[in-house]
Amino acid sequence: MAKYYYCLDCLRISSNEEKCEKCEKDNLKVLKVGAPVNVIGTKQKGKVFQMKDDVVKLIVITETKEKVIKEFKPDQIKKLL
Repeated sequence: MAKYYYCLDCLRISSNEEKCEKCEKDNLKVLKVGAPVNVIGTKQKGKVFQMKDDVVKLIVITETKEKVIKEFKPDQIKKLL
């Protein structure tokens, strides 16, 4: 299982534990299973279900109230507070 981190300043997710790849700051925390996230560029929101090498699986609830598991790359999602 891979470990991913999110930046407390820009909320982007990366695999680098030392500093953020987007804003270059070192204010990072571990992304946990069940954490709410947003898919960048869409209005889709979901919760982290599983993290693998280069894929993060999210549980997304559709408009018809169905729970669907979708796969995204870590750079396509961002943490919600």
